[in-house]
Amino acid sequence: MEPLGRPGPERPRFDTPNILWFFGGFVAAAAGGGVLAQVPSSARGAWILLAALGCSAALAALAAALLRAGWEVPGGVLATMAVTFAPVAAGAFEKLVGVWPHASPLDPLEAFQGWLFALPLVTAAAGLVAFALVRFHFALALVAFSTFLAAELLLPVFVSAPGPGDHASAFVVTGAALLAVGIALDLRAARRAAFWWHLVGLLALAAGLSYHAFRHASWGWILILVAGTLLLLLAASLARATWGVFGVLGFFAPIAHYLDVWLGNLAVAFALAGVGLGLVVLGIAVRLLWRPFQPPPLRA
Repeated sequence: MEPLGRPGPERPRFDTPNILWFFGGFVAAAAGGGVLAQVPSSARGAWILLAALGCSAALAALAAALLRAGWEVPGGVLATMAVTFAPVAAGAFEKLVGVWPHASPLDPLEAFQGWLFALPLVTAAAGLVAFALVRFHFALALVAFSTFLAAELLLPVFVSAPGPGDHASAFVVTGAALLAVGIALDLRAARRAAFWWHLVGLLALAAGLSYHAFRHASWGWILILVAGTLLLLLAASLARATWGVFGVLGFFAPIAHYLDVWLGNLAVAFALAGVGLGLVVLGIAVRLLWRPFQPPPLRA
C-alpha cells in the first residue's frame, strides 16, 4: 500500500484538487484585499504599503512551505496570488513619495498618466520574478495581462486624446505583439510558458476586431474572416488549441453574419447546418493532412 501524500510532480489540470487549489488561492487573495480595504483613508499610504507587503509575504511564505513539501501546484498558485498585491504596494509607495495625484486625475485612456502606467509595469516585473523563482506558468498570466494593460495606458503618448476606435486598433496591435511573444516561446519549445501570451493576445485581438466589425461592418467582418482563417490554418501546424478556438469563431461569425443579411430565417438555418457539417468535414481533412507530422502518442 502506497503511503498517503503527494504522488509526485504534477501540472495544473482540470480536476477537483486543482479547482480547490485555484479557487482557494483566489479567495485568499480576495480576503487580503478585504483587509486592505479596512485601512482608514486617513492612514492610507504607509499602512497600506505595510499591509500589502504583509499579505504578499504571508502568501509567499505559505507558497514556499508547500513547494518545499513537494506541492508544486498549490504552492505556485499562492506564489502567483502574492504578486497581486504588487500594484497595491506600488500605489501606496507612490502616495508616500508624492507621485500619486491628490486631485481628481485625468482620464488615463485619453491622457498619459505616468503614476498609473507604472503599476502594471511593477506587476509584470513581480510576475516575472515569481515565475523565475517557482517556475509556475500561471504567473505569466499576470505578466501578459499587465503588459497588455500597460500598452493601452501608453497609447495617449502616441495618439492625442484617443477615442474608442483608437483603443480598438491598439487592442489589435497589442494582441498581435503578444501573439508574437507566444510564437517566439513556442519556437524555443516553451509551450506552457507561451500559452498565456497566446490567450491574452487572442482575447485582445478578438475584442479589437469585434469593435471594428460592429462599427465598420463594410470591412470589419471581412477582417475578422481573414484573421479567423489564418488562425485556423496555423492552429493545426502549431498544435495550438487556443488558436483553433478563436480561429473557428473568427471564421464562422462573419459567415453567419452575412448569411443572416442575405437570407431569410429558414434559409439561414439550413445554410448554417451546411456550414456546421462543412466544419466537421474540414476537421477530418485537417486530421488526415497533419497526421504524418503529429508526434507518436505517449504511452501510459
